[in-house]
Amino acid sequence: MTDLISGLILISTMGCFIAVLLQYSAKRYPEQIDEVVIAINNLLPQTQCAQCDYPGCKPYAEAIANGEDINHCPPGGEELIRNLAVLLGRETKPLDLNFGETKAPSVAVIREAECIGCTFCIKACPVDAIIGAPQQMHSIITEDCTGCELCLEPCPVDCIDMLITQDNLAKTYPLHLLKPVPKPIKSTEVSPCIRCGECEIQCPKSLAPHELYFQRESKTAMEILDLDACIECRICDRACPSHIPLTRIFVETKQRIESEKEKSIAANTAESKFLAHEQRQNQDHKKIRTRASRDDRASILAQLSKNNSGENK
Repeated sequence: MTDLISGLILISTMGCFIAVLLQYSAKRYPEQIDEVVIAINNLLPQTQCAQCDYPGCKPYAEAIANGEDINHCPPGGEELIRNLAVLLGRETKPLDLNFGETKAPSVAVIREAECIGCTFCIKACPVDAIIGAPQQMHSIITEDCTGCELCLEPCPVDCIDMLITQDNLAKTYPLHLLKPVPKPIKSTEVSPCIRCGECEIQCPKSLAPHELYFQRESKTAMEILDLDACIECRICDRACPSHIPLTRIFVETKQRIESEKEKSIAANTAESKFLAHEQRQNQDHKKIRTRASRDDRASILAQLSKNNSGENK
């Protein structure tokens, strides 16, 4: 009897220990996985195109965190593969063409005169960028369209075209009037800058143009060194004894940072719209009611008939 009780106590103790260990693991490790998923998801283009065979960018990010290949995203292309390889410490691979080829950014446009109002494209859009009603003309909200092309196949009259987008930042900076900017100086190359400090002495905004020049690839450094305060007066160009086109370089750097910022905002907007779209679909699915069976209909009709006969009396 004593041995039986001792065995039960031992089993109970082991069970409690295992339960505590599992609870600790459940709280500890998913957070680490979530951090990796978030980092991966931030790199993905957020087109929600499902070309990777996953329903959206977040599911693909979760799959990558669990060991999936990093070369299944055509919209991200080779640049995304390189960034994921650096983030995860994996080897760089060429894009798997079985999932598609990298294309120029584009948006969908409906030829409205040919639209029959079937709403098939509205249901297919993962970010709710299409508006319209049954048997009414549909339109696409260009600012919200990610160019996923999921609306093309469902359209029964083939009235949707994909148009390549223009870089909106070209309106902000007249880069076509500027000469090509020198490529970033690699650590093994000799920089034409001699760090004489003349540009810093002459700068009317008290900036350090030579430091901006060397650190221009770092967004954090540009914020610390206050690149936005540069008024592009070209005084540093005239002061530089090495004749480095500093102003043109700073304009290009501003354009690149602004482009990255707008891409990040667009990606976050697309992701939030995709999540809202999925949530609404799940809610609509829960609201669906199954059709009453034959027995149920018979009982309902009998009850209605009984109620009517009672009212007649």
